Amino acid sequence: MSEVKARANALLRETLGPSAERIRSTLRDFGFSGCAADAFCALVRISDATAGDLVVKTGIPDSKIYYALDELAEKGLVEVQEGKPKTYRVVPAKEVEIRLNRLVEAEYDRRRAATTRLGSLLEPLRAAAKSPGTDVAYIVKGLPNIVARAKALVSSARKEVVVLASDEEIFRKLEDDLARSARRRVRIRLAVPEIPVMKDLEKAAEIRAIVCGCVLLVVDGQQVLTMSRTADGDAYAITSTDPTLVQLGLDYWESPRCCVT
Repeated sequence: MSEVKARANALLRETLGPSAERIRSTLRDFGFSGCAADAFCALVRISDATAGDLVVKTGIPDSKIYYALDELAEKGLVEVQEGKPKTYRVVPAKEVEIRLNRLVEAEYDRRRAATTRLGSLLEPLRAAAKSPGTDVAYIVKGLPNIVARAKALVSSARKEVVVLASDEEIFRKLEDDLARSARRRVRIRLAVPEIPVMKDLEKAAEIRAIVCGCVLLVVDGQQVLTMSRTADGDAYAITSTDPTLVQLGLDYWESPRCCVT
């Protein structure tokens, strides 16, 4: 009987080993220290333990075990039972998942804010570096790249966005970004086919019917993007800050041969 029990324990250890290593690796990916990850893996296998118990089980030094447990408690992965000594236990698995999801969301928000901050820092530097003699036009190839550039231009707008889009599919890809700009009180002027426009954008924008076949975007009277061949494989666009090209784009909006009220 003792041999069977020993064998069962050996099989259990073989099964738990890879799982514990994956848990440890995942926690390290989330930014937990090695000691915190080791303490967590040890706690998962028992109902509760003191810091002294974990020192024996993990080999983590006395000088580091409390820092590791405080780290886990601060992130909400373990609960602390007050006493002399304190005891620790891992929260239910679903709660661990929720806590880690919150860490992911917080990290996403932090990175998104950093991205926005970087864009705001780059914009004045790029504006200061503009040279009309050299910044004539750039070509953007491929529909995903063109849409990404158009979205970035719309998001950067501070005063006004003019959009002429005879291609409904292209317009739909920009519609949410235009609505967000409108909520920032950016003036939106649209020329589109006779199609429904989302309500808040329709309410905020000046809308005309487009007569010509074109996709054109002008932002703040300073940047223009004009697109040709909208099929994904052949799509390309020209973007520029050249004042003449920008003015040509604005003239299309005013032209009765292109847009009518």
